[in-house]
Amino acid sequence: MRTDAGGVSRWTHYFTATSALGLVAVYLSMAAGIDRYGLATVALFGFVCPMIFGMAYLLLPSFAATTLTHQRLPGLHFGLAYAGASVLVGVQLGVLAQPARTLGVAAWSLGVALFLAELVWTILPAVRERPGVILRSAQLPQRSTRLATAAIPVALGYLAVGTLALLGDVGVLPAPGPTALPTIAHYYGTGFGALLVFALGTRLMPGFFHVTPPPVRTWVVLIAGAVGPALLATHLWAGPWFRVGAVLEAVAMVAYAAVVSSVYLRSEWTRVSFVGIGLGALAGVSAVAVGLLMAFERAAGSYPDAHATLILGGFFPLTIAGYAYHFFPVTDGQFTGASERTALATLGVLAVGCAATSIGHLAGIALLTRGGPAVGLFGAAGYAYLVARRLL
Repeated sequence: MRTDAGGVSRWTHYFTATSALGLVAVYLSMAAGIDRYGLATVALFGFVCPMIFGMAYLLLPSFAATTLTHQRLPGLHFGLAYAGASVLVGVQLGVLAQPARTLGVAAWSLGVALFLAELVWTILPAVRERPGVILRSAQLPQRSTRLATAAIPVALGYLAVGTLALLGDVGVLPAPGPTALPTIAHYYGTGFGALLVFALGTRLMPGFFHVTPPPVRTWVVLIAGAVGPALLATHLWAGPWFRVGAVLEAVAMVAYAAVVSSVYLRSEWTRVSFVGIGLGALAGVSAVAVGLLMAFERAAGSYPDAHATLILGGFFPLTIAGYAYHFFPVTDGQFTGASERTALATLGVLAVGCAATSIGHLAGIALLTRGGPAVGLFGAAGYAYLVARRLL
């Protein structure tokens, strides 16, 4: 699937390109040694969510065989998202005063509200008119398609709940539950981000690589991936339900990696994009393994930093880069470095940087915790260069 500039695709391109710059900011933050809370703010608000917003505007209406109802709203959302994200990051890093956080939360939340409203306005009438349209798929069995489709609004629900928690944290609305940044990060990261990766991946990979993954693995990914984030976020570090959530998220990630492996082994296609998707799945499995140690052993010290690195510097960047290289092939561009070899190199460098940094945290090797982000920064900069030149 490829996109042309113009219409909503233009805003998809802008979200994608600025998200790529956000990845550079993620590795700059890691190199500067900011704490994992600052890293989560930069990664989720500046890199992960904007990429998902841009691709959701393009993909989700197409599942209902329609297009966005209001073509200008993505542009307004784009401005609000980055205005809000800039303020939130600035406050978290101590560059802006704490009172400014309310303005940042308001701008970001208004953008999220526009995003969700636009999708509802667009998709709901199409589904009412043709209920069966979102269930058709030539590559997936009917039940798997139905379950993957049902997981998408669940992921959007996590975005809504996380945003309400964000508003509750600054006192704009009554808090729906815990509002600490780790809770919000799990709503956004595991609930919105990871679940959409699972849902869209199980729908898109068969079409991309002409292989239908085993249905049972798909069901395990989607069911565990839908339930786990709620338990993690609402019972963070508290009681047995938190451990149940950690187990469910681990099961979902391992099953997702099994789906990716199955598609890879059975596909005759070899693409750079799949390298990113595969490496991202491997980083995700490593992250949930560390997460289980934290949940059951109450491991402190550098374990949380390694977990954050594997998710925010590995799973999301490598997966997103893989899909970005598929949707926007750099070989279509006429510029220096526009080749699959260069794209593959950026993925490899990102993976090495993430692995070195996480190993450094786990083993207490300062050389790796300092040098790993510097290596990853080269991969992030290369990815941003290829994507920005390809799109802009």
